[in-house]
Amino acid sequence: MDLVLRPVNDRFFHEQVLSFLSLAMSDSASALQSLLGQLDDDESSLLAGKLLASHIGGGLGGVEQTSWVALVDRLTRMQWGPGPSGWRVLGERAGYVGDWDEALHLALMLEDPSYPYAQARASHGRREGFRRYPMADLGLASLIGGQWEPFPSFPPDRVFSTLGRGEYASRQQYAFADWAWRPASTVVQWSAQLESKLERLLERERERLESAQPPEWEAVRAWLLGHSTECPALSEPLAGSQGGAWVERIGLLASLVREAAREEAGLVAHVVRPLNEKPEQAPSEESPAGS
Repeated sequence: MDLVLRPVNDRFFHEQVLSFLSLAMSDSASALQSLLGQLDDDESSLLAGKLLASHIGGGLGGVEQTSWVALVDRLTRMQWGPGPSGWRVLGERAGYVGDWDEALHLALMLEDPSYPYAQARASHGRREGFRRYPMADLGLASLIGGQWEPFPSFPPDRVFSTLGRGEYASRQQYAFADWAWRPASTVVQWSAQLESKLERLLERERERLESAQPPEWEAVRAWLLGHSTECPALSEPLAGSQGGAWVERIGLLASLVREAAREEAGLVAHVVRPLNEKPEQAPSEESPAGS
């Protein structure tokens, strides 16, 4: 499975997407009619019109699923902006796209100081458990795992699902699904915490490498902290035989968080099926950090 992580217009997501999905749970026809009055986008209007024409009443059980998924995908995937006649699509926003397991691995490296990132089997087991029940309060890892914060007013797994994962526990204020969102205020906090978390990870790696610390160490640090725009080529492995890959990709994730924070944008994560899906392989003894 792949992960797609993109910045989204925070105001649009708050005012349109969340309210639309919340109302659609009980009255999808009213939700679609209200949405039509807010958008200036031909494709979304066409999809909403098709859904209304085939509507059989009630909540999501009364909508045709193919058009529903296409509409939700457009609302949550595209970059939207306000216009004179309503919200309109500005284009498809670039973000981070990569293997979901690897992205979760990178995020846990960043967020969890106890995560055994250099031990392939132990880290694989931790990720498997996290996918089954993603923990809260682990920043980017919780988002990539599909956990929702703040708690939504609708069950997100009923809106969009690729693997059928999901839970919605109102009493515990806990929800997760194959997609998740964080508001701009949270992303700004993450950006402010990035430097200390990256320094913590670098210190863990420094202790693990001992005397094998590569000569490019300061260049690695500059890349991860956003002080350099080029990921250095490494002559020595970090965190496995393909450590240069994790150095590059965790730097890209960090850069995306900083960029979203500067724009006061939220972040949306989708777990999607890759175009050319390959069978899963058992973990090797090497770290998956750069696999």
